[in-house]
Amino acid sequence: MVVILLGGFVFAILCIYPLWRIFARAGLPPALSLMVFLPLGGFVAPMILAFAEWPSARGSHTRGPNALPPTR
Repeated sequence: MVVILLGGFVFAILCIYPLWRIFARAGLPPALSLMVFLPLGGFVAPMILAFAEWPSARGSHTRGPNALPPTR
């Protein structure tokens, strides 16, 4: 029983660190990665990343590394 709980805890920690970094770089609160500890949280956290508007990506649609120069 203890081995199962310890394995689940280690798995959650291994999931939280990358999600924490992704949420931070996306401009969203990194604490959302702690949802992995909740039931269905491992399903909800990636959904938030997939469907939320990323504040750090605002404006990148108009000016990015491959954006064309403005025309007159």
